[in-house]
Amino acid sequence: MTLEIQNLSAGYGSTPVISGIHMTADPGRICAVMGRNGSGKTTLLRCINHVLPPLKGKIRIMGQEITRMARHRIAQIISVVPQGNFSPFSFSCRDMVLMAGAARIRAWAAPSRKEQEQALSAMAEVGIDHLATQAFNAISGGERQLVMLARALFQETPIMLLDEPTAHLDFTNQHRIMALMRKLAANRKMTVIITLHDPNLTCHYCDDVVLIHQGRVAAAGKTADTLTGDVLTQVLGDNIRLDVTTGGVRVAVPASLDPATDRPEYSSVKPLTTHQEKRVV
Repeated sequence: MTLEIQNLSAGYGSTPVISGIHMTADPGRICAVMGRNGSGKTTLLRCINHVLPPLKGKIRIMGQEITRMARHRIAQIISVVPQGNFSPFSFSCRDMVLMAGAARIRAWAAPSRKEQEQALSAMAEVGIDHLATQAFNAISGGERQLVMLARALFQETPIMLLDEPTAHLDFTNQHRIMALMRKLAANRKMTVIITLHDPNLTCHYCDDVVLIHQGRVAAAGKTADTLTGDVLTQVLGDNIRLDVTTGGVRVAVPASLDPATDRPEYSSVKPLTTHQEKRVV
């Protein structure tokens, strides 16, 4: 489903946090939203999910305004992987995933055996099916983030919003989850909007990018055309350059770093013995 935002302004009280936002997100593509802390990225996602009503402007899904949709209908269209993930109750990880089916399960009805199997399948897709019976609040922050992603997958919506989903993940899981989202967007024709801080993840996995600076869109378009050193410097507030590796991969680095001098000195480190190498994980 295509998502269109026109002249959107939103905030808390009468003070706007974001103003004049225009953007479009299309099926089968990942759109990254980038900006500094406090720039309004989470506020934008809250508006798209209609948790926060706009002060001005329109949000349309396939031409229909989100403000005119019932809450249960929005839940059938939009799934969310939030930034915070703590439950006040001691639910199991599988129960946390199953709750995402509330929009399609009849009132007072329990999840069917098929739905329980689908929940486990969603957890397996993210690689956390072994956590099914563990208490959600007893696992690590990164693992909870993966449970929330499995929950969004189980919801089976055409639009998915992810608010800094890689923030608590280790390096391997960051790339694993981004690769999974790229695959899902392409195979399921999902519209994926994701807030990110790392321009390298955006360069490598996202088709489109919207950069927000001081509550307004500073640049938007296809990632390959839009994400430049000048734009990143303006939006992220540092002197940033884009280099290209010998393998042809674009990499964003602070331009203040001198590759010849600003790097660790390894010349005094002794090479590992064969025995030591086997112990390294």
